[in-house]
Amino acid sequence: MHGKTWSSNLLFLIAAIGTEAGIANVWKFSYLAGANGGGLFVALYFIALIVIAAPALMAEMLIGRLGGQSVMGNMRALAQRHGISRGWRAFGALALVCIFLILSYYLVICGWMLYYFVLSIVHGFAGTTAASAEAMNARMLASPGAMLACSGAFVIATCFVVAQGVNRGIERVAGVLTPLRFAILIGLFVYALCFADVGAAARFLFTIDFSKLNWHIVIVAVGQAFFSLGIGVGTMMTMGAYMRAEYSIPRAVITVAVAQGLVALVSGLSIFPLVFQYGLEPAQGPGLIFVTLPVAFAQMPGGAVFGALLFMLLSFAALTATIVMLETIVAFLEEYSTRSRPLLAWLTGLALWLAGMLTVFSFNRWQGVHPLRWIGLSSDKTFFDVLDYLTSNLMMPLGGLLVALMAGWALSRDVVCRELRLGNGPAFRLWYVSVRYVVPVAVLVIFISIQSS
Repeated sequence: MHGKTWSSNLLFLIAAIGTEAGIANVWKFSYLAGANGGGLFVALYFIALIVIAAPALMAEMLIGRLGGQSVMGNMRALAQRHGISRGWRAFGALALVCIFLILSYYLVICGWMLYYFVLSIVHGFAGTTAASAEAMNARMLASPGAMLACSGAFVIATCFVVAQGVNRGIERVAGVLTPLRFAILIGLFVYALCFADVGAAARFLFTIDFSKLNWHIVIVAVGQAFFSLGIGVGTMMTMGAYMRAEYSIPRAVITVAVAQGLVALVSGLSIFPLVFQYGLEPAQGPGLIFVTLPVAFAQMPGGAVFGALLFMLLSFAALTATIVMLETIVAFLEEYSTRSRPLLAWLTGLALWLAGMLTVFSFNRWQGVHPLRWIGLSSDKTFFDVLDYLTSNLMMPLGGLLVALMAGWALSRDVVCRELRLGNGPAFRLWYVSVRYVVPVAVLVIFISIQSS
């Protein structure tokens, strides 16, 4: 990868934590916990994080450092150095296509965070009712101009950082935004502790009601733990390629996983106290942040400030994630092109913004367009629905499965043992069994369950 490495192990950790503890750990974790039994979901999520997600993340990171190149370059390098089949290049292609498609709509969702941040600064949420919050959200979705402007702002910020490179761009921004995000999150938690019903939130998040246990909640919890780490799309493989050779991969993964779990819990303990304090519905689903909480902001002291800080936190979380996602694509292009990094970053950003129009228009002008019907399928999915289903339900599970199979079966036991530096003791054997058997079976079960539902 042209000799690029993180300036220090600490900066790598900060960037990795900033990437993994993204909006999926603040927004999605909260609404999934609310809709899936609270404490039972949280318990299942942490079990899956330890048993499935962390071993898979370790596998992806070690593949990245072994290859030392982009996602596609890694497959070529591993074939040359360690004798894996050249057919594994298909994984590189899958990961790059998947990350491009995800970024095309993820940048639009990031724009929603920015839109609400600006809204909270300019207008606040005074007098907001459930009906007016619904109408406010509907106005945003009905305005392609506003969504394109907000997603465009995210594209510009992301491209600017990636164009500067790993050390001058990604490290510096992650080194500022990640600690700032944690400071904001702690501030929100302290506010909730002082002014909202933390006791009810704690009971909701930590009381396990086994009568609610069903297969659906298990699948959702495992899926959230696995896919919130972005396993299978090459981001952590790219970050692993920049890792210093002496740094411990298991230590890095444990730190990232613990940080991710803490962010998820503290986010829940910052958001749900407001929900219970003002008698709102915890099982609101994806609308929890955009529809339910603005009603609480309107009633609580300092609600405008709390709302602005929450959406600032989400915007920063989104930006740290989009930076590394774009870096995954640009690193590949840089290896296979003679063009400069800044040009490649800006051209990719433009392509992503244009592709994002499919998502933007899915909520307004093209809401009645159902592309799957063009190929004879009876489906009401919009362009956004198709992109989300294709990446989240098909490509990411397949990518995660391939990562586990590559580390557990394609690479030799001796190679991965040396790279992890765990020796041949119980810790390595547990990880090896997990990545060879537990992770592939879990991903296959998730995949089959998603398709059958």
